Amino acid sequence: MSREAESRFAGTARLGLAYQASGTGEAFVLLHGFTGAKSDFRDHLHAFDDLRRTVVYDQRGHGGSDRGGPYDFATLVDDLIALLDALQIERCDLLGHSLGGMVAMRAVLRRPERFRSLVLMDTAPAPLPLWSWRARWQLRRLVRRHGCEALLEGARRAPQSEPVRRGIEFVGEAAYWQRRRDALRSLDPDAYCGLMDTLRRHEPVASRLAGISCPTTVLVGEFDTPFLAPARLMADTIPGARLVTIAGAEHSPQLENADAWRGAVRDHLLQWKSP
Repeated sequence: MSREAESRFAGTARLGLAYQASGTGEAFVLLHGFTGAKSDFRDHLHAFDDLRRTVVYDQRGHGGSDRGGPYDFATLVDDLIALLDALQIERCDLLGHSLGGMVAMRAVLRRPERFRSLVLMDTAPAPLPLWSWRARWQLRRLVRRHGCEALLEGARRAPQSEPVRRGIEFVGEAAYWQRRRDALRSLDPDAYCGLMDTLRRHEPVASRLAGISCPTTVLVGEFDTPFLAPARLMADTIPGARLVTIAGAEHSPQLENADAWRGAVRDHLLQWKSP
C-alpha cells in the first residue's frame, strides 16, 4: 500500500488547490473547517490506508491553496467538485468538519452521484450566532491591519477547556501552536472576513436534508455545545443517518479523543462499502 504524503498542487479551471494523499483504492476526502487547513488531519492521514485513498486539501484562501474570492459556500462546493475532477475521482466518501461540513452537505445535495457516503462532523445546517456584531468588527479590523496570524495571540491567551488541553497534548504543545501559526499565517484576510460573514448569514439547508440519500454518519464532540442540537437535527432528518457522540471531545474530536474519532470513522467506512 502507498504511504504517499507529500504535498501536491491540483490546478483546476478555477484556481490551484494544495492537497495530500495516502493509501490506494476508493477515495475518502476530508474537508477542514474555518481558519483550519489540511494539517488539521495530519495525524490521521495514514490511518485509513487499508480502507481508502485518503485525500486532504486546503480550501481556497487557506494553507497552500490559491487565494481569491468569492468566499461563499457555492464557490467552495465548486472547488470540491473541480478537485475531484482534477484528481479523476468519480465518486468518493466525504467528511466535512464544521465549515467543511456545511460545504460537504451542500455538495452532496447538488451532486449526489459524486459521493458514496458522508460524515458530518461538528457542523450545522443553519447559521449559528458565534460572534457578536462588535466582535466581528474587532476581528475584521485586526486581520485587515495585521494579517490573520495576529489571531494567534488571543487564541493562546484564551482559557483552554480540558478537551482542548487534551488535543494540544495529543499533538504536542510546540507542534500544536506551530500548526496553528502556520494555518493562520497562510490564511487570506479576505477569506477570514468573507467566511466569517458567510457563517453568520447563509441560507439554511435543514429543510433539504431529507434529500440526502447516501449513507451518513453525524459525529459531534460530547462538549461541543453549539453543535449538539444541530447534530441531533441532522441525524433525525437525514434518512438512515447515525449519530455518534465522541466522548470527552469538544470541537476537534480528531485531536481531543483521537482513538474514538478514528474508530468512528473506520466503522463508517467499513459499514458503507460500495455495492
